[in-house]
Amino acid sequence: MEIFNGRIHLPGSDHPADVTLEIDWIGKVVFIKFTRPEGGFSQWPGLMVQTIGVEEAVFRTRGIPPRFTHWWHLARNSDDALWGLVIAAPDVHGDWQTCPLVLKKFIREV
Repeated sequence: MEIFNGRIHLPGSDHPADVTLEIDWIGKVVFIKFTRPEGGFSQWPGLMVQTIGVEEAVFRTRGIPPRFTHWWHLARNSDDALWGLVIAAPDVHGDWQTCPLVLKKFIREV
């Protein structure tokens, strides 16, 4: 399991938030955790759709903030960080809301 941290402003949310992403590339499991709860929750599992080794992943989360579904497309860069785009389903006007992000790898000090 790898851990990444960053700050993002998800489509549909009224504020930016600190986020931790835990990902098991081989097991295709991902968890999103926020330091400030969204809609009463602070952790969501992601439904992994695709991974390309340990370099790229696509998954979706539902209910962050309540009623929103987000698709996450992440890729590892040369600094071992993840960069990508979070896409929310179209709003009532048919506009796709997006959020770019960079998440830095968390390294535990021994």
